[in-house]
Amino acid sequence: MIVRLLKQPQFLIGFLFIVSFILLSFIYPSVMDVQKESKFLYDENEVIVGIAPFSPKDMPPFGTDMNGKHLLYLVLEGAKYTILITLVIAFLRIFFALFFSLFHRKSKSTFFDDIVQATLYIPTAILAYMFMVPLFVKDATEPMGMMTLIVVQCLILVGIGVPPLVSTFSEEIRSILAKDYIVSTFSLGSKKPYVYYKHVLPELSSKLLLLFAQQAIQTLILLAHLGVLAVLIGGSKTVMMGDIFNLTPSTISLSGEWAGIIGQSYQKLLTAPWIILVPLSFFAFTIFSINLMIQGIQNSLESNKS
Repeated sequence: MIVRLLKQPQFLIGFLFIVSFILLSFIYPSVMDVQKESKFLYDENEVIVGIAPFSPKDMPPFGTDMNGKHLLYLVLEGAKYTILITLVIAFLRIFFALFFSLFHRKSKSTFFDDIVQATLYIPTAILAYMFMVPLFVKDATEPMGMMTLIVVQCLILVGIGVPPLVSTFSEEIRSILAKDYIVSTFSLGSKKPYVYYKHVLPELSSKLLLLFAQQAIQTLILLAHLGVLAVLIGGSKTVMMGDIFNLTPSTISLSGEWAGIIGQSYQKLLTAPWIILVPLSFFAFTIFSINLMIQGIQNSLESNKS
């Protein structure tokens, strides 16, 4: 499977972009001497002629946010949180869904199926919002710490994505077990653990990578929605911005992930649209790269069938 994927140019392009971006996120902001902040713009006489935020024209390549922080630095710094959190959530969804589906298949009760069908009509962003808002209330009174909060939030995002996958895997397992050669294997006296290990899991393995990539895209979109709802991964803090005569409260993401950049600045869409468009563009490029990987996986599966 791996060898076939490496022969797919779409998969290689998408995979290399994701890996390179993660590595650049660790190396560039910490090792390279980059300008992180520019709160004021000076002319040739060192006279202040502007104050943040600055457009990409004034502060290339991407401009600054409301606090004067360069968006290039913010995007690179937040890439490792955004992409790695997304990949971890997608992996855990697949893992737990596959684990629970082995038990769900044996149950004849439709109660779980009814719950799954009900949740399909509720937007996942609303479910995540309902479960995460109480965390911020608790964190305000009893601080949990950024990493603890990230872990709990990731578990919530994993939990709301598992039930539909369990239903998908259960149906897939039922169809695999109904195949003639597996029925014959049971007839010859093979035990269920052997059949699952030798036949069911290999049948599913070809689709797991495809489902993993699809779950990564869904998670990225969900994070963007939560950012607009001001539900930031890792929490946020409020700072006062402006001069002493015109102070206004502003929310800042503690982790710096891309959805946090959107969430803390989406009210400025009309006055400083580049603050929103830059992280959204990187969201789009990341989703495009994963789509390339999905296309490569699908091509590999089709070539294997032929």
